[in-house]
Amino acid sequence: MHKEDIPQDIKTIILISAGIFLVLAIFIVFIVFIFNARKNKLIRDKILMQSQFHQSLLQTRIEIQEQTLRTISQEIHDNVGQILSLAKLNLATLDFGHGEKKELKIKNATQLVGKAINDLRDLSRSLNGDKISDLGLKDAIDNELKIVKNTEVFDTELIVTGNPFKLLPQNEMVLFRIVQESIHNTVKHSKAKLLRVTLDHTEGLLRIAVQDDGKGFDADKLEAAETGIGLNNMKNRASLIGARFSIQTSQGGTSVFIEFPYIKS
Repeated sequence: MHKEDIPQDIKTIILISAGIFLVLAIFIVFIVFIFNARKNKLIRDKILMQSQFHQSLLQTRIEIQEQTLRTISQEIHDNVGQILSLAKLNLATLDFGHGEKKELKIKNATQLVGKAINDLRDLSRSLNGDKISDLGLKDAIDNELKIVKNTEVFDTELIVTGNPFKLLPQNEMVLFRIVQESIHNTVKHSKAKLLRVTLDHTEGLLRIAVQDDGKGFDADKLEAAETGIGLNNMKNRASLIGARFSIQTSQGGTSVFIEFPYIKS
């Protein structure tokens, strides 16, 4: 049978059926597309919610830590500092009488108490978030290095390059806490002689490096309990403000790097 022999009504049925199948195929493709789009949106929303929950949880932990440190700082300032001040005053007003040896001992004791008061004030300032915000990032780090240098175990150095700028207070606080924890890790574990902090300011980016010339540590043991917790704290804090955190270590020392794309306050 030739094409021209096919009745017109059969042709019409064939064309209508083909049209229906084509519309049905397009409809199915459209439904699948909509389903996949909604599925992907649900997955993205779930990931976003998990990320926001993680960020909120981390923010809460940091706020609790800051409140705890602020309370400790206030206790040091109000109680221990006041007691030492009274002790210094009593030593200074004692009746020395005669005897140069006794007078010298009391003078030395007065000086030691005075040093303890100054060290406690520096420590109180480094714990108190409000004081850190007042000082600014550079001066807060400088104060922390001064505390370390006063131990007479480490030489410290602060290098500032570029044009320093003021960041949002909460960002400066987080960056300072990362640097502070890096410094404390150096003091506790490194057996270093030199501790150097570098602040490099460029357009749109703040680079911070905390470096020592100590013994380093085994990179395979980064997840070990004490060290791992400290490193995870620093990584989490950096993640909270969108900063990049990395660490390099060898027998010649350890370097912690933080890169923060900044927005001027």
